[in-house]
Amino acid sequence: MKKSTGAKRIGAFILATVMAMTLFASGAAGGAINAYAKSVSDNDISVISPQKNENEKTENDEVKEFSAEGLAPEAGLDETEAEVREAFEALINEFPVLVLVFHTEGQELRENAKGEGNRGSVVIGDQLELLDFDLDNDGLPWYRVRKTDGSDINGWISGAYIVSNDRRFQEWRNEELSKIATETLETEGSSAAEIQSYFPSGYHSGLLALSAAHPEWTFVPINTNQEWSYIVAKEREGSRSLVQLSAEDSWKSKEAGDFDPSTGAYTIRSGSNWVRASETAVAYCLNPLNYLDDQHIFAFEQLTYNPSFQNIGGVEAIIRGTFMDGAGLPDGSGGSYSSTFMEAGALTGVSPYHIASRILQEQGRGGGSELITSPPYNFFNVGASGSNKAQVIANGKARAAREGWNSAYSSILGGARLLALSYIGVGQDTLYLEKFDVLDGRCTHQYMQNIQAPFSESTKTANAYAAAGATNLGFVFRVPVYLNTPGNGDGGGGNPDGGGTKFPVSEKFIAQLYSVVLDRQPDGDGLEYWKAQMANGKTAADLVQGFFMSDEMKNKGLSNELFVAYAYSAILGRSPDEAGRKYWVGELDAGVTRTYILVGFVDSKEFENQCKDYGIIKGSMKNLAPMDINPGMTKFTTRLYKNILGRNPDDDGLNYWTLKLQNGFTGCELIEGFFYSNEFKNKTLTDEQYVDIMYRTLLGREADGPGKEYWLGRIKNEGRGIILSGFAYSQEFKNLCADAGISLGQLTK
Repeated sequence: MKKSTGAKRIGAFILATVMAMTLFASGAAGGAINAYAKSVSDNDISVISPQKNENEKTENDEVKEFSAEGLAPEAGLDETEAEVREAFEALINEFPVLVLVFHTEGQELRENAKGEGNRGSVVIGDQLELLDFDLDNDGLPWYRVRKTDGSDINGWISGAYIVSNDRRFQEWRNEELSKIATETLETEGSSAAEIQSYFPSGYHSGLLALSAAHPEWTFVPINTNQEWSYIVAKEREGSRSLVQLSAEDSWKSKEAGDFDPSTGAYTIRSGSNWVRASETAVAYCLNPLNYLDDQHIFAFEQLTYNPSFQNIGGVEAIIRGTFMDGAGLPDGSGGSYSSTFMEAGALTGVSPYHIASRILQEQGRGGGSELITSPPYNFFNVGASGSNKAQVIANGKARAAREGWNSAYSSILGGARLLALSYIGVGQDTLYLEKFDVLDGRCTHQYMQNIQAPFSESTKTANAYAAAGATNLGFVFRVPVYLNTPGNGDGGGGNPDGGGTKFPVSEKFIAQLYSVVLDRQPDGDGLEYWKAQMANGKTAADLVQGFFMSDEMKNKGLSNELFVAYAYSAILGRSPDEAGRKYWVGELDAGVTRTYILVGFVDSKEFENQCKDYGIIKGSMKNLAPMDINPGMTKFTTRLYKNILGRNPDDDGLNYWTLKLQNGFTGCELIEGFFYSNEFKNKTLTDEQYVDIMYRTLLGREADGPGKEYWLGRIKNEGRGIILSGFAYSQEFKNLCADAGISLGQLTK
């Protein structure tokens, strides 16, 4: 077997980086990256704090070699195996392949693929880098790996105990490894049993709901072995955790030195508008339970480059409406922002969605900072720290000059490489872990001070995947678990000593929901119930969902027009404008669910501003059903119910079919399910009615005279079954499928 030396490969990767960018030319000692301090002017603030471990192993250190006894020599490889190995070498030499330990509480790393010897242990959630592969005596794959935490632990592990978000690796297993292995040992999402076994009870409802909606998603726990109260306290040290001055008061620290009660003024900690976060705010943003919904779960996504489902359309969705939308780099050093982000992702192995959302987080939607409008450029605000705006700009410019970022392109590529080498490559490979350095309990190697960044960036990422039609692919999420989180993870996390929670409450907001949604004043018990819910961590979105989904509201039997009017009044506090009213009513009439409409209102900037005015946490809608997630697929399925079966869909049926579409079911498979159903077969339709249904369903229009006569003639001569393919493979039906985000597929019956 050909040996692949991980150290040489990584060293070459870094050498190429240095040659291309002179990225770490100043202040680097022994290959480790010195302390970084960074912030953004008035849009976001960040720090890259003291290096993780002064004694940690650098990427240029040699990986300790060990016995390869029993492995086939290079000369003994047959042609197929040689091709598979060549493809693997190309894969890991492009950029590192990172995997996680899964399907086990822990494993011993072995001396070889026979499972012999012991080279140290790994536990579930540990990040490993692939260095080599081999097959055991049963033809099953084993991988030589090293831990990315700076230790010298390396050895062989069975492919049964790893999982990866790297689509390149997944494709290599499917297309190459399958040629020589008896099984490729792929992971196909987390089972309910695994979720219940690996996570504390407080995680179960959120993760089980996500797993039901996205069965191909995998949730890997990271057992931090850190006390919850200790981590909350560490994250509050100094200026480690900040919020904007405009945040609600309960999220801003009023401790001595942070707030002057005589003047009501807060102490500015960075830039011109960043203040120290309160315990309530830190605990809320730190608590993993607050991320267990369809959008914020992407705070736990591995930030690796996956060209199979990260595309330029998704990048454009992230930067839409910002200074980067449709624009080229300011100095003309590259192409458009979107194409540059895609290229930077391919060159560094970092998700282009992460690159785009991080720059947007740092620079804001307007992008007017001096750090990105003139050379030297600093798009990621590396080293841009200071007590005032002028100091922030000066420090950011100085750092960019030292790095040689004299063009916009070199700044974007250099910042992405920094993320790859000093964060993703050392185990901080999620939005959450870039902000919260909790794996070793030090909380010092943190990219930013803004505690809300994982929330906002994960939303942008989720929206980008939705725009690319990729939310139901095999994502892997690293979800942290702490010791003694209040309620075994069930609490909102407002108070780390478990003595209750302190989340913001607005009686006025509750009263508005009662008045508009239920058309009455709150009763005493109801008001106290909802106040307690908010105090314990329920957000404004949770209350909107609770009121609108209540039996009292459902029993009103509102028309679509009235429902939209209620949503405007209750959620946005105003009457609908005509354009907005027509749009939302049209969506409802076309088949989208009322819950989806509520999601649109809750996610709006207008509602966000309302929540700021009330001083409460906006949050997001949780535990959505499949029919509430993708409007295109829901409308497509609703059309089939109405046109083929002649009725509105029932919730169970709509959830069943939309979930199948989200999991890759094709348009042809769906129409076969409807046309060959007993319900449709039992209809007594004339040939003319049958052709009319074909036109309305598959072409989206009424039949024209000549076309209708043509198909009636074919039915008379050939029967009804023959004409389905004629309609299904038409350009018009292909367009309907494309508009809904569905692949056409093939008829099978």
